[in-house]
Amino acid sequence: MAENDGRWALVLRIAASRQFTKAPQLHDILIYLCQRVLADPAASIKEYEIGCNALGRKPDFNPNEDNIVRVQISHLRKKLDEYFATVGKDEPLLITVPKGAYVPHFEPRPEVVLAPEPTPAKADSAPPAAGARRRPTPWVLLLSISTCLLAATCLYLALHLPAARPNPPIVAEHARQDPFWSRFFGTGQPAAIVVTDSCLVILQDVLHTDLSLAEYLSRQYPEKLLNAVPDRDLRSALQLIAGRQYTSLADLNIASKLVELSGEFGPIRAPIRFARHLNIRDFKTESFVLIGSRRGVPWVQLFESQVNFSFEEDAATHRFHLRNKRPKPGEPATYVPTESGGSSETYAYIALLPNLGNSGSVLILSGITMESSEAAGELVAAKGFSQQLARMLGPQAVRDRYFEIVLKTRAVAGAARNSEIVTYRLIQPSGTSN
Repeated sequence: MAENDGRWALVLRIAASRQFTKAPQLHDILIYLCQRVLADPAASIKEYEIGCNALGRKPDFNPNEDNIVRVQISHLRKKLDEYFATVGKDEPLLITVPKGAYVPHFEPRPEVVLAPEPTPAKADSAPPAAGARRRPTPWVLLLSISTCLLAATCLYLALHLPAARPNPPIVAEHARQDPFWSRFFGTGQPAAIVVTDSCLVILQDVLHTDLSLAEYLSRQYPEKLLNAVPDRDLRSALQLIAGRQYTSLADLNIASKLVELSGEFGPIRAPIRFARHLNIRDFKTESFVLIGSRRGVPWVQLFESQVNFSFEEDAATHRFHLRNKRPKPGEPATYVPTESGGSSETYAYIALLPNLGNSGSVLILSGITMESSEAAGELVAAKGFSQQLARMLGPQAVRDRYFEIVLKTRAVAGAARNSEIVTYRLIQPSGTSN
């Protein structure tokens, strides 16, 4: 696997450098190209797949009409040259992208002169100089391990999820008819599936902060956030994480199911997009499935004022719960996860709302834990979900109304065993729930 390869370590060092953290599109292209070639040395990488999988272009992306890939690859070559001439001047291995191709090459640096081996220090010798390498502290190692696990998930996502390209045409009469999912996938432009920015979650968890959407979209993110960290080692580790674009295994499983589901409704599969690649204009014209809470998909914050249920953090324990803003008779004011004897009860939140331009829909699938997130994905992707909604909300609501649902999940040993809907609300166009 690429994560165990010294070449992959070089890729991560380059991606975390100043040249690439300030150029997110080049960062994404570098990661994507190197993952592809390290996983499959014989890979033939095309302009179309770079546009869709690395730059978030839609499945109708036409490289003949949009030269974004060629332009960015040209910039990538210059940034790589800059890195190896400055920060990476002592790297024994070079990464190049030959002109006329998109497959990166890993090559030894010519005429590398190795420094002489240092003389072993005597027992009574002076302590190492201030610039010498220090043993990483336990939490830095923990963050590094977490990053590697997220990297493995990202690589799996790139290799195993269906590519963002049109399926073979489906005969109209064989296309699936479903009153709920037709709102997302039964159109010429299927809803995009947005996965969690897991590195953003790590940053907020470690720093005990709650990043707003405005801060996330600011050009000062993440520099302003990280510059306030006084510990140099922690700041360095978090800078490394901030430059990554990984998602969770739960999101991967949900996204995979929804991509397959979208293929039952028409000739174009739903694309998968990363939270960091969107802009607010997208939410005025397109439909989305957002997998994650505001912690990992800050775009959820656009819709929080319209709903009754919201995720909140306990300031003392830093544990999350679901708040019921306007409890009905018999309902609790909060839905708090519990644990007992190796099993747990936790909650997920499902909301369907109009997009900002009332031209499409946004489905939010948020779980307090990974198990509850997967349970929410399993529920909505099940064949009988529309019928279940019709029985609970009424047939009209499935076709053209908006709603929110609270789902309770029982998990054992990290796996969801059973789930049940504990309450729901219909959402009126004005944004008030009933």
